[in-house]
Amino acid sequence: MRTPPWYLAFEPRPSARVHLYALPCAGGGPSAFRPWTRHLPPWMELRALTLPGRPGRHREPAHTDCDTAARALAAGLAGQSTPYVVFGHSMGAMLGYRMVRELQSSGGRPPELLAVAAWPVRGAVAQPDPRHDDERFIASLRALGGLPEEIADDPGALARTLPVARADFTLCASYVYRPEPPLTVPVAAFCGTRDPVAPQARMAQWREHTTDFRGLRVYDGDHFFVRDRAAEITAVMTAILEMRTSGAAHEAERAVQPRGAPL
Repeated sequence: MRTPPWYLAFEPRPSARVHLYALPCAGGGPSAFRPWTRHLPPWMELRALTLPGRPGRHREPAHTDCDTAARALAAGLAGQSTPYVVFGHSMGAMLGYRMVRELQSSGGRPPELLAVAAWPVRGAVAQPDPRHDDERFIASLRALGGLPEEIADDPGALARTLPVARADFTLCASYVYRPEPPLTVPVAAFCGTRDPVAPQARMAQWREHTTDFRGLRVYDGDHFFVRDRAAEITAVMTAILEMRTSGAAHEAERAVQPRGAPL
C-alpha cells in the first residue's frame, strides 16, 4: 500500500509487514522522527505525519480544531490494509487517541497498538497559551523546552515558526475530554519525570481508557524526553507487537488442533 499523503516515509520498506505512524508534538514536524528509523526492525516502516501549514504543505491552512484534524487523519487511514501502530508525542498523542476513536466508531481498521507520550487522556495540565502576545508566548515555549535557541535567535526562523506553534496550541486547547467506553485497542503510555504538561499520576489514567493497558513507562526527563529515548520507546513497541503476533499465532494453532489433541 502506498504511503498516505499526509505521511513521510524516510526509509521506504516495501516488504514491511507493520507500519508505524508517528505523530509529532505541537510545533513539530516529521523530522523529529527521522532518527527512529535506525532503531526499528526491518519488518517495520516508519511513516511520520506532516500536518497542514508545515514545509511541503505550507499552502494549506493549519488545523486548529482537534476533532476536525482527527477525522481527517482517520479518513487518511480508512483503506489501510497493513497492520499498523500509532505513536504520538504530546499533541500527536491527543490526535492519535481521537483518530483511533474515530476509526473505531466508523468501522475502520484499528491499530495493533496506540502508544501515547506526554499527553494525559484527560487533557494537558499546563501548556502555552496561543492567545498571548509574542513575548509571553515565546517565553512559555522556552520554559517548556519547545523552542530551540537557534530558532529563538533567528528572526526569520521565528517568524515562520510562531504561526504554526500558535495554530497547534489552539488545536490543543480545543481538546475536551469525553467519558467514553474503554478502547479495545492496546495502549502503552510513556512520560517524563519532570513534565509539567503530563505528570505521572495523570498519565497513569490511560489505564482506565483501554481494555488492554500495556503499562506506563517513566523516564528521567521533561516534556521532550522522547528526543533521547528513541531506542527504548521503539524497543517497547516492538516487544508488544511481537508478543501480540506470537499470541495470535498460538491461538490460531489451538483453533486447528483436533479435539482432544495435546497442546
